[in-house]
Amino acid sequence: MQKIDELLLTETKGRVGNFLEEAIERICPCHREIDKGIFGSLLALDSILITEENAKNIIYSTVQEYWGNIDLFLHSIFQTTTIDIENANDRLRSFLASENGKKAIFDYLLIHNYLEFDNLIALAFGKDIKLSIPAGGLHEIHLFQVGNKFLLHIIYNDKSKFWDILFAKKIYSIFLQTPLQTIVDVIQLIHRYKNILEKHYSLNQSVVITNNLIKKLDLINVRSYELKELHLFNLILHFNGGKRHYKKLTKLIEGIMSSWGKGKWALSEKENTLLIYMLAVNASQQNNIKKVIEYGRYLIHGDRLINHSIELLVEYSDVLPNLKPEPATIVKRYNKNYLEQIFYILIDALIQNEQFDEVISLLRKHDIASCTSIYDYFNAPQFDQDLLHRIEATVQRDIAYIVHNSPQHVLQSIEIWLAQYQDEKSPYFEIAIETSNHVCNLLKVFFATEQYELFEKLIEVYKKYLKIETHFYDLRDFVSKYVKS
Repeated sequence: MQKIDELLLTETKGRVGNFLEEAIERICPCHREIDKGIFGSLLALDSILITEENAKNIIYSTVQEYWGNIDLFLHSIFQTTTIDIENANDRLRSFLASENGKKAIFDYLLIHNYLEFDNLIALAFGKDIKLSIPAGGLHEIHLFQVGNKFLLHIIYNDKSKFWDILFAKKIYSIFLQTPLQTIVDVIQLIHRYKNILEKHYSLNQSVVITNNLIKKLDLINVRSYELKELHLFNLILHFNGGKRHYKKLTKLIEGIMSSWGKGKWALSEKENTLLIYMLAVNASQQNNIKKVIEYGRYLIHGDRLINHSIELLVEYSDVLPNLKPEPATIVKRYNKNYLEQIFYILIDALIQNEQFDEVISLLRKHDIASCTSIYDYFNAPQFDQDLLHRIEATVQRDIAYIVHNSPQHVLQSIEIWLAQYQDEKSPYFEIAIETSNHVCNLLKVFFATEQYELFEKLIEVYKKYLKIETHFYDLRDFVSKYVKS
C-alpha cells in the first residue's frame, strides 16, 4: 500500500465526506491557489505521483500479496477450465517471480490503465476467466502516466467506497495541477472519474461535477487535442445525462463547432458526423422537420455515417444505438441501430414535408432505409409479382424470429403476435409501434407516388399483421386529403 493511502485510511478509518476532506488538508494539502469548489480538497501532486520504479515495486508486491495464491474458492472455478489445477499455484508463482511476468503485468497496465485478477490469469495462463466477485481482497489496480511519473491507485475490497472516492480525488487533483498534454490517456482518466461519480452520486450530480471540472480545465489549459477530446466527452455526458442536461445539447454542439471548426485540432469528419447525428436525434425529438432533413441528408450523403460506423461505435458506443443492423427485416426496433434510426427519422420528416420522391430515391438506393424486400422491388429490372409476395413472407419471418427466435413455428408465432402486439404491456408493443409508424409512412409515399401495386400489397399485409388504430386512421386521413387536393 502506498504511504499516502495508508495515512489517509488510518486518519479517516475508511470514512469519506468531511472525514476525508479534513484528513487531506492535514496530511497532504495542495498549497496552490486553486478553486476547491468543484470537488473539495486537492491532494498535493508530490504525494500521489510516484516514479516508475516505485510504481513497479508496489504493483508487484501487491499482486504477489493478494493474487499470488489460488485458494479453494478459485479452485472450484478453475475446474470448469482446462487449467491444470494441481500445478496452478506453482505456475502462477513462477510467472509472478519471472522478469517476463513482471514486464507483462506492467505493460498491460500501461496499455489498459487497470488490472483485475481475471486479467492476471489471462496473462499467466492464457485463459479468459470471468469471476463474479473480486478475488483475494483486491479489486483493481489502476495506473496512469503523468509526465515522467505515475498515478497508481489500488482499489481494495474492504472499504471500497473509500478507495473509490480517494481515486476520484486523486484524478481531480491531477487534472487541476497538471497540464493536459502531460497526462497520457486523458479520456480514460476522465472516464474513471465519471464512473466513480456515477457509482456514488446521482446522475445529475455526476454530470454537474464533471462538467464543472471540464469547464475549469478549459480555462487553465492551452488549446490542444486533449482539450478538444474533453469537450466532446462533456457533450456526450450531457447527451446521456437526463432531460435537464440534454436541453443544453444544441448550445454545447454549437460551441464545439465554433471553437474547433478550424485550426490545428479542427474537428474531423468522423467527429462532425457524431455531432450531426446527435443534432439529428435532438431535432427529431423536438419535431423540427427542417433540421431533421438537413442533418439526415448530411449523414447519408457520401455514406458519412456508414463510412465512419466502426470508428464511431468503438469510440462512442455510449451515444450510438449499436445493435446489428437488420436490412432484411421490416418488423423491428428502428431506434436500436443508429443507421436504421437516421433513415427512420429522415423518412418521417420528408413525408411530413411532402417530399415523397426523395423517399422513393432513398428506398431505391439503400436497403437499410426500410428492408431488402422493398429495396429489391424497386431495383428489379421489370415488374415481378413474386417480389410483392416476398413482403408478406418477410413480415411472417420477422414475427417468427421475434416471438420464437426461429422460423420453424411461423403460424404459432403469428398467433401469439396477433394476440399480444397491441397490448402496451406486451414485449412486442414497442416493436409494433415503430414498425407500424414506418410502414404507414411507406404507404403514404407509395400512394402519393402512384406505386399502387406496392401500396395494395403492403396495406393488405399491414392490416393482417401490424395494424395500430391511431396510425391507420392517420393514414386514412392522409389518403383522403391527398385525393381531394
